[in-house]
Amino acid sequence: MMNLGTILRPVDGLGLLTVSDQLVVGTTVHESVLLDQAVADALGSEGWAVRRQAAFESSHAMIGAIATRLGIAGDREIIDLATELYATTGLGQLRFELSATGGQVVGTDLLFGAGARERVGASFKARHAADAFAAGFAAAAASIAYPSDWGSFEADETECVAKGDPTCRFTLSRRPLASQLGEGLARSDAEQLLGPDQPPETDPPAIEVTTRDTISACVANERGVIRVADCRFAFLPAAYRAQVIYDTLHLLEKRVVTPNRARDDRAPRLAPVFLELVREATRSGAFQLVGNLVDSTPLRDVYGPPSTEANELLSRVVGVANAIGWGALTVGDHQPGKRLALSTPMTPEAVFYAARHGGTPQPRLPALQGLAEAVFLLATSVEWQGRGVDAQLYAELARSGPTLGVEELRSVLSGDRECEVVVSHVG
Repeated sequence: MMNLGTILRPVDGLGLLTVSDQLVVGTTVHESVLLDQAVADALGSEGWAVRRQAAFESSHAMIGAIATRLGIAGDREIIDLATELYATTGLGQLRFELSATGGQVVGTDLLFGAGARERVGASFKARHAADAFAAGFAAAAASIAYPSDWGSFEADETECVAKGDPTCRFTLSRRPLASQLGEGLARSDAEQLLGPDQPPETDPPAIEVTTRDTISACVANERGVIRVADCRFAFLPAAYRAQVIYDTLHLLEKRVVTPNRARDDRAPRLAPVFLELVREATRSGAFQLVGNLVDSTPLRDVYGPPSTEANELLSRVVGVANAIGWGALTVGDHQPGKRLALSTPMTPEAVFYAARHGGTPQPRLPALQGLAEAVFLLATSVEWQGRGVDAQLYAELARSGPTLGVEELRSVLSGDRECEVVVSHVG
């Protein structure tokens, strides 16, 4: 199994990461499961189709870009590439059993299905299949390996461990024009959004470089699982996450959702609630991933234990956060325990929204808001140091910790030169 450093490449000065030319973001099992649940709660059965389509488009772009760059064209070679890519990025293990007419894919320890049981407990049983991303990824790999003018492959999950089945199993069949081929989210999209205002030529802080080296050294086990301490994490195409969020948001804002096809006036009111759930999912995942990296053995060996001094701790947390592909954060106003302003030239979600939908005067960066809240919590509370940051600790902090308010003050989507959010302790 390759380490992450063989495929991850930083976009210098922007805090973004790519695999080939496609932007990727670090995620945890907790964030992934919470985000999928938010989409399912918002859209019901339509949520599966939204997630699977986003997975197909983003995966097709990524697998296709890597195959083109490496000159891989044979069907089995492309399937082998997809299998190794899936496991290397920590998403689990896929075994393809198919031909040009269809077949099946068997999944082991998949981030979403197995992750749901890991997060909630072995006794948990979901009512619906959980692995829409794996379904879209498998269909994209099969469609590239066995192209046809008649149509692309589509995958249905017939067994899922989240539902109590012994394994995750997908049936692939070809559908006429079943899925459009997406462009993903490329480095060039970020450069176009940035325009002529290139980031300054400065070396990243040492803590960011060390964190990136720590992540690059990670190798998935034989089941395609990567952990930092007890935190399972992986890298997803940034286009997948962003497309799922904004497709769901726009459906809630504009689409007819009631069975009798009459407009439901509740739908627009659900949109802000959905954005809050996205923010919370990001906060939970970022708190655990960044916290475990900050307190990890490699960083302790180089820098010692995290400081309890507010500004030093904040500097360390921000340096680590900047290494996971969510954008290059810069600290503005900081009143320890009271207020924190963070800015960044752009985020993957901003790049996606600008490329697909253009600008907007509305706050549209829930992931940046959630990341900023996680940074605030990690830089304010010291209970997590030396303990290991897990879902239980986060739940305790959510119940008894500070009540936060977050405001999106500036955004490149509104014509500003950068994105800025402010987190405040409100109670």
